[in-house]
Amino acid sequence: MPGSVLENTTDPPLPPPKHHLQSAPLLTPIQATLPNTLTNITLYPTSNGPTSLPQELITFLHEEFSVEILKGCTYPMEEPMSFDRFREYWFGTFAVVVLKGTVDESRKLLQGDGKGVDWKEVCLGTFYIKPNYPGRCSHICNAGFLTCSHARGQGIGSIMGRTYLEYAPKLGYKYSVFNLVFANNPASSKIWDRLGFEVLGRVPGAGRLANSEELVDALIYGRSLV
Repeated sequence: MPGSVLENTTDPPLPPPKHHLQSAPLLTPIQATLPNTLTNITLYPTSNGPTSLPQELITFLHEEFSVEILKGCTYPMEEPMSFDRFREYWFGTFAVVVLKGTVDESRKLLQGDGKGVDWKEVCLGTFYIKPNYPGRCSHICNAGFLTCSHARGQGIGSIMGRTYLEYAPKLGYKYSVFNLVFANNPASSKIWDRLGFEVLGRVPGAGRLANSEELVDALIYGRSLV
């Protein structure tokens, strides 16, 4: 489930509101079960920046995100980010990593140095939560989602979406906006429709995508978090 992003990808991220800063360290991991295989997975929140995670894990996710960008079908960027830029862009505010295993097993993995871990086997996806607008509008948030390529088709996108709706209000956000959900990405739209989002608008011809000869419209999705 590659998702929606719009924020400026070259400037530093928008500063989160006060409630976000106070609440983020208090959030705890959520354990879930994949519907088809009954495999335990843990959605592990991190609010202390990229240095709090094993660098090998971030390297793996940077590679996954770079491949997704180069496909040219789901994100607006044309070229992959540098490793350092990706670290701050994805993990600099608040992010969640999805790992196979129980909460205790995931905690041990993330608290280690990450060396010798097969992250392609263990890591299933990730998403971030950030303000969508600055200042007096920073109570409105945005998110970006990435299901790892080897883990698609297992329902991880839906689980990340539900977890987003649990974490975002606890961070103090009142409303969620997804700025660019391309109209030819029905898998993503299906998840947001099912989770109670509504289409606020449509941007005609917003994307020059690799999987379409014509310019692709983008949907703007919104949902109250109150």
